[in-house]
Amino acid sequence: MKKVYIFMALSALVFISSCAGVRIFKASPLKIASSFESGGNLDEAVAVLKNTAVEPGLKPAAKREILTALAGLYEKKKDPLNAIKTLREANQIKPDDPFIRLRLAELFLKEGLIDEALAEYTAVEKRGAETPSLLAGLGEAYYRKGHFLQASEYLDRYLKLYPDDKKALLMLYESYEASGNYPASRNALSGCAAILAEDDFALRMAMNWMRDGNPDEAIEELEKITAKYPKGNFYLALAYYQKGDLNKALEFFSKATPELSDESSFFNALVLFELGRKDEAYPIFKKLSVDGKYSAYCAVFE
Repeated sequence: MKKVYIFMALSALVFISSCAGVRIFKASPLKIASSFESGGNLDEAVAVLKNTAVEPGLKPAAKREILTALAGLYEKKKDPLNAIKTLREANQIKPDDPFIRLRLAELFLKEGLIDEALAEYTAVEKRGAETPSLLAGLGEAYYRKGHFLQASEYLDRYLKLYPDDKKALLMLYESYEASGNYPASRNALSGCAAILAEDDFALRMAMNWMRDGNPDEAIEELEKITAKYPKGNFYLALAYYQKGDLNKALEFFSKATPELSDESSFFNALVLFELGRKDEAYPIFKKLSVDGKYSAYCAVFE
């Protein structure tokens, strides 16, 4: 009988130990959610973390970690509103956490909420941070707000760290150009050649040269592409017009493609007028005006 009691006692100890072991080595909610996520079951992963986040007694640091992971799942589910709401809840636990605020800023930026994104980015910047993601985010946010001087400042600083980021280079080029810094914009545009179509690159470069008052460089750029891309003829005509070579301008305006017919007709008439061929120019201005094209401009010549 004694042996039976000893055996039963040992069995009970083994059972208690095994139960304790289950509690001690139970997989964490983050691991369980990750397992569901890996299996493509995002809804179950979300459910695990949502339930964990409201458990009583959950320490603030652990709750912040759970909420941050939950926000990432919402992003994967293409549910930005819940992702933002969840990150805001995480941010309330530790308002000065730069990681969470940067994540919030990126989400706001992605959703087109530029003012909200700027508020988060500047809050992080005020705490002395200068990470590449912060510089890129501020640059893009200011660019999308149309604050091109500020955009170029941040994008330039970011590109010193990541000079091959073509998206940032394109924004920097457009920011410099909008600010009237044409040499700097050409330099940035040169770095975008690999991501732009050949004709798009040439047209952008040519227009930049013209805005900078250098039609000869624009003509040289456009002559490389007009045989292959007839659309370039209109811009080549503009360059000759800016140069003052009116006969050449007239020649190339007449070769403009149909999608630019209204623009080319207006400039064609303008060149004819300046050449003294007013009888040819007036009917063109009249027709454009009747069609509602450039009416305010055409009225000057009627």
